[in-house]
Parts: sequence; structure tokens; C-alpha cells
Amino acid sequence: DVRGSVEVWSDMLGAARALCGRQEGIACILGTGSNSCLYDGATMVQSVSPLGFILGDEGSGAVLGKLLVADLLKNQLGAALRDEFLQQYGLTPADIIARVYRQPFPNRFLASFSPFIARHLNHPQIHDLVLQSFQSFLRRNVLQYPACHQLPIHFTGSIAHHFRAVLTEAVSSSSLYLGHIVPSPLQGLIDFHR
Repeated sequence: DVRGSVEVWSDMLGAARALCGRQEGIACILGTGSNSCLYDGATMVQSVSPLGFILGDEGSGAVLGKLLVADLLKNQLGAALRDEFLQQYGLTPADIIARVYRQPFPNRFLASFSPFIARHLNHPQIHDLVLQSFQSFLRRNVLQYPACHQLPIHFTGSIAHHFRAVLTEAVSSSSLYLGHIVPSPLQGLIDFHR
């Protein structure tokens, strides 16, 4: 009778192990939501609560989508961009309000607009929206960790991967040391457990 043991840990520890291996660092997830932790090479020693997309999740796809939709519906980005967005997604302002406030998983709905944001990064206000959200993530999360200016800051997730250039700009503007940016933690986890 051969028995093994199974351990279940959080996605944040998995990301930290994948990104940092057995080295100290700060690991961050930027996907539909966002999260981060200070990692000592074996365990998470500190984390800042992400708080979800209403109170936190800065830099996430859900927050980027929320900021985009709010700016579009408040006429902050121009009629042409608003009309293109509404036509592309087959939505009306009333549809958006209903999806956000009356249907399940509004975070996923809002994050689904990330490809539109990525296609319009050359629009100065869209670029600034993304940059400021990443800077907010760093300020409200990463800068709370001791030695954050000496440790590498690593990222995983679709938003980190697809918005790599703006993320790099945000990290540089915060005088932080950028480590790895990988779309998925899978290969790093395989390497960690070998």
C-alpha cells in the first residue's frame, strides 16, 4: 500500500514559487484580479489583501475594464472611441449597467475589455489609464513590503504579459527592480518541484 500526501496552497504561493524559485523576492499576479506577496524563498512572509475589484485589485483586468467603461460612459475619451467600443461589443450603456450591477461575475465582464484596451494603447488617455492603474498597484501593494527597492519584483498573469511595456514603465517610474514577467506560472512551478 503506497500512500502519498497532497498539500493544497494558495495560487499566490504557487505564483511566488514559480516566479522566485528558492530566492527571496516579491511576486505579483496581474490577471482578472491582482495580488502580491513578499516571499522568502520558501514561504510567503507578508501579503497585502487584494480586496477585490471594487475596493482594490489595482492593475487587474477587472479594474482596467472598470476604468475604461467609466471613462467611456462619462464622455472622457471622445465619442468616436465610445461608439467604436459599444459597436464592437454590441452593448448599450444600459446593457453595461445591467451587467455590472445586476448579473453575476461583473469582474469577468469588465476584464473582457482588456483586448480593446490593448488595441488602443497608442491613445494617450488609454495609455495613461493603464499606467496609472499599474502605478496604483505598486504604490498600494508592493511599496508596503520591506526592502521592496532591493528585491526583484516578478509578475505573472495575462495582464502583466500583454501590457508588459506599460508595466515596465510603471516599475521603472517607481524606482523598483523588475524581475520576470511570465504569462503563466506553470513552467516555473514544474521547475520548482523538480
